[in-house]
Amino acid sequence: MKFLTRRIYALLKKALKPLVQEIYLGTYSLYGSKERLFIAPTASVTNTLFNTYSGSIEIRDHAFMGHNVSILTGSHDYTKTGFERMQVWPKQGNNVLIEEGVWICSNVVVVGPVTIGKDSVVAAGSVVTDDIPSGVVAGGVPAKVVKKIRFNPISS
Repeated sequence: MKFLTRRIYALLKKALKPLVQEIYLGTYSLYGSKERLFIAPTASVTNTLFNTYSGSIEIRDHAFMGHNVSILTGSHDYTKTGFERMQVWPKQGNNVLIEEGVWICSNVVVVGPVTIGKDSVVAAGSVVTDDIPSGVVAGGVPAKVVKKIRFNPISS
């Protein structure tokens, strides 16, 4: 009986794994208002976490993200204590704008208010707490500009 159970488990795992991965990687999580989240139709957000409690988030065309990216507008007042710290947060002002063509690598945390400029890259594992200009690679904790990107001309 154990053999049969293991065999059925193996068959189910093989059949369901691609479907579960597709759902997991293709589904984002949202905490806050859907009306404060705009994702361009050509953007790709995989399994990103969005928090819109304290502002809006806009992801422009052709921006894309690796796995486990968190984009947060929500914040709490660390000068409060106990229940008040947990329940009091700003309702606006921590907007996040991710401009066209931005690549945010895996495991990045973006904390608003910030803008990540057009065609920039944010290195894996970085924490973005300040604006990132266009056309640069930024990385670290907190993220800083590492280098300017020299773009290759499009070949035909």
